[in-house]
Amino acid sequence: MARRKRVYSRRRINYGRVAFLIAVLVVIILLVMKIFSKNRYISKVEEALEKDITRIAGSISTVSKIDATIYENEGIKYTNQHENIKRIMTFDGSLSEDMDKAGDVKILLENLLISEKTEVTAELPPKDDGYYWIEADIFTKDKVLIFSVEEEYNFDLYYDIENKTVYVKEKYYDEFSKKYNKVKFQGYSVTDEFRNIINSMANTGLDTSGTQIPETDQ
Repeated sequence: MARRKRVYSRRRINYGRVAFLIAVLVVIILLVMKIFSKNRYISKVEEALEKDITRIAGSISTVSKIDATIYENEGIKYTNQHENIKRIMTFDGSLSEDMDKAGDVKILLENLLISEKTEVTAELPPKDDGYYWIEADIFTKDKVLIFSVEEEYNFDLYYDIENKTVYVKEKYYDEFSKKYNKVKFQGYSVTDEFRNIINSMANTGLDTSGTQIPETDQ
């Protein structure tokens, strides 16, 4: 009796289509995470610190009046129109000479997470050179499946020197989102470590800087 030879066909895997589907899945996951993630400011600080930080950059200044309103003029958005800004120092953690400064700013943010809440306020009262304004931009790198995802966080902290209280917005949005204009400031009673570090950084910076920023550069 003759035997029939079975012929098996092999399906070719379309790797291009597989890669495309994975990319779509990654985008969907990121969108879902963004939709359901908490937008509390303090939660975003915690989220940034938990990721793989590649760089911390920013500046520390004294200001007399805080204006964190998001303005728009002919399609261009801008903010931080504070009064009497005096730049104390800048820092960029990618530079070897600034690594200690960036490390100190990271410690300030870590201390913010364990600080106790105080009052919520719509505006902060004007005070001559009464606030330290800490700008901290954190750049992170994370992996979602096989893809590397980079993200940037922009944090602004306002430290009331007299009352030893630091203020941040209650909620976190994109840097130039007008939603910020409806968000109040949440105060936190700082830790001793926070107070010692910011005072040390400010005093060190004032020894070499402390120059006022011209109006055109604000």
